[in-house]
Amino acid sequence: MSRRSMPNNRRRHQGFTLIEVIASFTILAMTFMVILEVLSNSSTNTIKSSERSKIALLAQSKMDEVGLIIPIEEGSESGSFDDEVDWNVSIVPYEVPYDGNVQMDFAPVDLYKVNLTLSWLDGRGQRRSADFVTLRAMTADYSQSREVGR
Repeated sequence: MSRRSMPNNRRRHQGFTLIEVIASFTILAMTFMVILEVLSNSSTNTIKSSERSKIALLAQSKMDEVGLIIPIEEGSESGSFDDEVDWNVSIVPYEVPYDGNVQMDFAPVDLYKVNLTLSWLDGRGQRRSADFVTLRAMTADYSQSREVGR
């Protein structure tokens, strides 16, 4: 090998070509975009989860009031939690389907279906709502039936 060809060979292998630099920046930018999207989705899911947890806790709180503060009788009540979340409780008698062959003249308890609807504005300003349903039992009031029978 001659001395002249050696320095030319070294110069050619000492750096990156422009195409290699552009390709590596493109790969880096695409990777960075994917990471940003994952982080964005994570923060969106965290916000939604927090909102849904708050709604579930408010619903549990209002359902716990049924039978204590809100009487278990046919009707409805409504209000709001701190003017952010509106609630509506609707209570209706619930008849249990019975396919037995024994006729029952009375039931030991009266069942009521409790419907709770919560509505609120989400982070994007859209109206959202969630429905919660449960059954509550009340002991039957036999004093009224005795007066009717007299």
